[in-house]
Amino acid sequence: MTSSPRSLRQRGFSIIEIMIGLVIGMFSVLIMLQLLNASGTQQRLTSTSADAQISGATVMYILDRELAQSGLGISAYTVLGCNLAYTTTTDSASVTLSALAPVTINSSLLPAGDANTDTLLVVSGSSASPSEGDTLSATSTSISYTITTPASFSTGDWTVAASTTRDSSATCTLTMGKITAISSYLLTVSAGTAGLTASSAAVYNLGNPPSIHAYAVRDGNLTMCDYLAYNCGSTSYTTTLNSTVWVPVASHIASLRAQYGRDTTDLSTPAMDGVVDSYDQITPGSSSDTSGLSSYCSWMRVIGLRLAVVAKSQQYDRNKPTTSAPTWSGSTANTSTSTTLTTVTPTALPLTLSGNSDWQYYRYKTFESTVPLRNTIWNGNQATYQSGSVKC
Repeated sequence: MTSSPRSLRQRGFSIIEIMIGLVIGMFSVLIMLQLLNASGTQQRLTSTSADAQISGATVMYILDRELAQSGLGISAYTVLGCNLAYTTTTDSASVTLSALAPVTINSSLLPAGDANTDTLLVVSGSSASPSEGDTLSATSTSISYTITTPASFSTGDWTVAASTTRDSSATCTLTMGKITAISSYLLTVSAGTAGLTASSAAVYNLGNPPSIHAYAVRDGNLTMCDYLAYNCGSTSYTTTLNSTVWVPVASHIASLRAQYGRDTTDLSTPAMDGVVDSYDQITPGSSSDTSGLSSYCSWMRVIGLRLAVVAKSQQYDRNKPTTSAPTWSGSTANTSTSTTLTTVTPTALPLTLSGNSDWQYYRYKTFESTVPLRNTIWNGNQATYQSGSVKC
């Protein structure tokens, strides 16, 4: 029997066909959702990796720039490496830096940063006055200096005064004060050094203001503290991190490492050649410094700084993309057996990230640079203010 045209037009999909279609459609939607999620995850990973690149490059730019400026105005052998006493401008604390030097790694005055990271204390002046200072023309007092070239100074500048000769074995302490008034050849200062005699001492202009900046990685951020404004050595600012004092500069920084680049050529004559021979973290002039040089010569022979900055991505990746910590040039110890080196076998400085228990679940970008301390390099055989030479 043949079906009528009417019955053929009334035929449709069976319930089984509809269910199969629904299942296929659901699987198609599920696959698209998975692809969309994978694409979004990959996009986030790419984006956060780019963020790490930007953060690390920003930190390296800031430190490179500041280190290149470091040592300006404090390179004269009469002041280099001396203790520096002053009163901070904001919290009015009396502080004494253990060394007036371009850069100090892991200064004992600074609270440590995150585990397995280094701190930096970077100092530079901002004056265009001659770095050899301006000679005194009368005996100094604790609040005044009589100088020979008043045009080299302005009200608001910060100054120190020191003898134009220096005993290589003596410890010197400088007092830094601010010029409050200038009358003819007389500088009135907020704090000064009394008893320095005419023609045998000089006043050094550190500018308005000098830069005394401390850097440390704290809570995964690179932070900076203005040591002229605040007592950065106070643990009260770091126990509960005060972001007004330790100001965040860049986020997601996993590590900061640094080493002094030393010229160790001919320590006996002595005669430096201005070439970096070794790297270490030994503070010049400290009890660990076995070079046999005076404190100021040890600082003059630090002619560069090697840096490594490690930035971390923000995105947690459950696939553990990092199986081992990154490395840098400072991770390899100098194993020279030469006894003329300041340290025969300097301690290697690996980039250790284990302070964060889930460090393997993030991606990292390492930046490395060696910055010449150009304001120090020029002082290898510096003439004294009056005559003679200081060979380092």
